[in-house]
Amino acid sequence: MPLVRVDLHDHHADLRPAMSEAIHSALVEGWGMPADDLFHVFRLHAPGDLFFSRTYPDADRSDVVIIQILAYNGYTPEAKQRGAALVVDRLAALGIPRDHVLIAITENGDGDWLAPAKEA
Repeated sequence: MPLVRVDLHDHHADLRPAMSEAIHSALVEGWGMPADDLFHVFRLHAPGDLFFSRTYPDADRSDVVIIQILAYNGYTPEAKQRGAALVVDRLAALGIPRDHVLIAITENGDGDWLAPAKEA
């Protein structure tokens, strides 16, 4: 169950639904996760709230979209990179330059999640 947190400047506010769909569809396709496993948190920031390198690594960055993905361990490094690459591709299709995206994936395991099902 990935939990996705996206930090971005407030001028991207209108893109949140499309960004959520782009990120989610990329993880479903790239990671093979269930399509109904959707948990995203978007945090908007005023100019000056996000500090970032404009050039690392070999970038020409004037803005940044930071995506943190907390996932259950077990996805292969190849699957994680495939999903992340699809996220970048799909955000680029929305007009967000590739070098404006930073993705950090963190994993945890058994006992670290609780998402109760409905009561019977």
